[in-house]
Amino acid sequence: MRSIYCFLVFFFAVTAAPAQPIPRAEHPRPDFERAQWLNLNGAWDFRFDPDDEGLQRGWFKPGTDFGRQKITVPFCWESSLSGIQDKSGQKIGWYRRDFTVPAEWRGRHAWLRFEAVDWEARVWVNGKELGIPQGGTGGYTPFEVDLAGVAEPGQRATVVLRAYDATDPALPRGKQTPGWYTYTSGIWQTVWLEARPARYISSFSLVPRRDGDAWFLDVSAKAAGGSGTGSLRLSSPDASVEAREVELKDDEARASLRVRSPKTWTPDSPHLYDLTLQLGEDAVRSYFGLRTIGRGRYGNLPHESVLLNGEPVYLCGALDQSFNPQGIHTAPSDAFLRRDMELARSVGLNFLRIHIKADEPRRLYWADRLGVMIMQDMPNTSVMSRRSREAWESTMRAVVERDRNHPAIFSWVAFNETWGLNYGKESGESGPPYAENKETQAWVEGMWKLIRQLDPTRLAEDNSANRRDHVTTDLNSWHFYIGDYGRARANIEEMVKNTYPGSGFNFAPGRAQGTQPLNNSENGAVGAGGGDRDVSWGFRFLTNELRRHEKIQGYIYTELTDIEWEHNGFANYDRTRKEFGYEAFVPGMTVRDLQGEDFVGYDAPPAIQAAPGAEISVPVFVSHFSKRAGKASLRWWITGYDDLGEKAGTAPESRPVRWERCRVIEQEPLRLRLPGKRPFAGAVALELLDESGKRIAANFVNVIARGAPSPRVEVLGPRLLALRFKPEEPVSVLETELESRPGKLSVAHATTIEYRVPVPDYVVKAGAVKLELLAELAARAGSAKVDWPSRQKPVDYPQTEARKFPATVRLKINGQPVADIELPDDPADSRGVLSSVAEYHHGSYGYLVRRSVAAPAGAEIRLVFEVPAEGLSIYGESMGRYTFDPTIFIHTARDLTPLK
Repeated sequence: MRSIYCFLVFFFAVTAAPAQPIPRAEHPRPDFERAQWLNLNGAWDFRFDPDDEGLQRGWFKPGTDFGRQKITVPFCWESSLSGIQDKSGQKIGWYRRDFTVPAEWRGRHAWLRFEAVDWEARVWVNGKELGIPQGGTGGYTPFEVDLAGVAEPGQRATVVLRAYDATDPALPRGKQTPGWYTYTSGIWQTVWLEARPARYISSFSLVPRRDGDAWFLDVSAKAAGGSGTGSLRLSSPDASVEAREVELKDDEARASLRVRSPKTWTPDSPHLYDLTLQLGEDAVRSYFGLRTIGRGRYGNLPHESVLLNGEPVYLCGALDQSFNPQGIHTAPSDAFLRRDMELARSVGLNFLRIHIKADEPRRLYWADRLGVMIMQDMPNTSVMSRRSREAWESTMRAVVERDRNHPAIFSWVAFNETWGLNYGKESGESGPPYAENKETQAWVEGMWKLIRQLDPTRLAEDNSANRRDHVTTDLNSWHFYIGDYGRARANIEEMVKNTYPGSGFNFAPGRAQGTQPLNNSENGAVGAGGGDRDVSWGFRFLTNELRRHEKIQGYIYTELTDIEWEHNGFANYDRTRKEFGYEAFVPGMTVRDLQGEDFVGYDAPPAIQAAPGAEISVPVFVSHFSKRAGKASLRWWITGYDDLGEKAGTAPESRPVRWERCRVIEQEPLRLRLPGKRPFAGAVALELLDESGKRIAANFVNVIARGAPSPRVEVLGPRLLALRFKPEEPVSVLETELESRPGKLSVAHATTIEYRVPVPDYVVKAGAVKLELLAELAARAGSAKVDWPSRQKPVDYPQTEARKFPATVRLKINGQPVADIELPDDPADSRGVLSSVAEYHHGSYGYLVRRSVAAPAGAEIRLVFEVPAEGLSIYGESMGRYTFDPTIFIHTARDLTPLK
């Protein structure tokens, strides 16, 4: 009886268990969607084939023992979401799954579709090999097989797939290269079944067209299966879209649909129209946006702009490598894809450059829906050879074919930084470097022309250039990664100066510029190997420098999010937000205020340094690229803190600005007197306001006012004196692993730090009644804060983020416990002005701490900082946020003046 009871408990527990949700359950192609489909994502049988014996042993045959290992499709076997997480370099993986073709599909063909398998796929269904299907190699684009005659509706079927990923340098693989990021192997996009009639729509293109004030959608469709005739019906639930029915000829049909009362697609208003294409019993749902892309001159400007719907658009973009910690190449969920696009819009971007990766179609769908323009790179090979050319062209053709109907895509990029355009030992062929190789340059030019032939509706780049080697292109682009203000300024000015029709600058020898728009296509102060550190400082001054020049039509900041060991994103790799700290200088200011089509900036270094109380001049400019009309004004003020920890500044002032569309206009310089006569650190805050007083843009230039080092002893009043000491000069530190330099002392572990500060005799005689400590203190997290511990660098000092690293510090003065000080974090962002200027522990700073004790002072004051568990940083006048060394204020019973 007990055994029967146990069996029943087990049986009902199993049968009552809720079904596991299907990962990535949404339709993978909202731009090409049929009503009848079945998602095959989820648990598949899986095994590796390290000795490549599966074919010989017949692992594709029904009944083969795959063991008990499972993999979660559609995630690559290197990822944690796959359940395998094998990063050992396996090349071959076998997948198997049983399914039933839905019985309600009778009378139709079931098609088995794989959205992407990296790199080569061989498929068997019910033991019958369907070969390497067309498109079954390439790694980035879909392929499909017709199951008619193999698995009919209502029948059970078993699919087996052998994935082989050579990660071959002669094949397009993007950054799946040694020294870069985690590889992606095997199935990495959705697997699904789709029902179609015998005669069906095989492909179509949707091209919006503007003729004066009228808008049309040009539709071209192809059919497959059956005869070459029939009629194609085009319709939309939106009555403003003309419905038409056209006859096919030789399996092709073309039509133009008039769209009345058109609503155009723009980043600010990304309107989409639904569309249904029907051929007999086959109906495909899609969508389109009304927008055109081009390049041309605006008004009487001598240079070209990028034109969206015939209007110039300033391109504020970021590099989007589209990796993530859990799925690597594959987003964990559809909501994750949407949030990435929302992240881009929230920081003010109007476009992303998807970097050397052909991405999931649903990423492009969310870009379409949320108004994120896309510059789409082609995945690159790593070497040049006849084989690599064929593989690259095949992939490029497939990417353009798949993605050409997405309104978000405005540009194709054939190659990146000449990757794959030079011969190497792995290519098996030889040739001169790309800059000298006329034959390879001619091939690149041919591929650029082919892209423009396949899709004449968009812009195209031959090579996103970092070696000044364009051949022919629609965008004159260049890259730089420079963290030094002076060098970055010189690089930008050199590019602008040498950009004009006929100039050979930035082009391969023998080639010359035309009138292409000038666009920075990668920039950053922290490059790929620059460490895990603050980007808020460099992003702001680089963006400011780029916006000074009206010839530059846009930029791409590197990057949207961190990726593994590369730490230069607006957000972390896990998509948690970084804190930039701009609101400390301009209330409410965020990154978004620096990334609008209209911009207010300054022609000065990121930090103006002057003497306390000096008069300074701040050259100001306004960059106006939006369609916003009307008058605008500039508002400015000074804000910051002096060396006594007191807030200092000036009242806001304002005046009208001169602006003109697509121009950068220099304004009358601001002439300002720094507040007070004491050392000071802060900023001149700038706001660009519309006629109603609403903020359009914001910026600030930091100001540091200091002269000689602050005196160690300073009488501040009849009964008040300040004693200062250097944080890097303790008498003892209970820790060997300390970091010390002028202006900062840090220990990243539990520690005790002691200082002894001598007290002048006349102060002792005056009778101290209260001691008050003023200090800039922070926790010190050390390597605990680094996101990718396996790739640490000496410069690592991660930017402030939502995750905090607090510390408790016990302060003792003259042996008397004074307070337990709670330090919220170990922050580093734009508030750490002095650290950024010093280029040490970039952007790091502390919290302003004041603590007092009623205690007499003898010949010296002993201060002890005890940190029982975490670390501590103590800042001085040349580091952090504030221009003061740790200071002890002594309040005395008697007047100090006669005693001194």
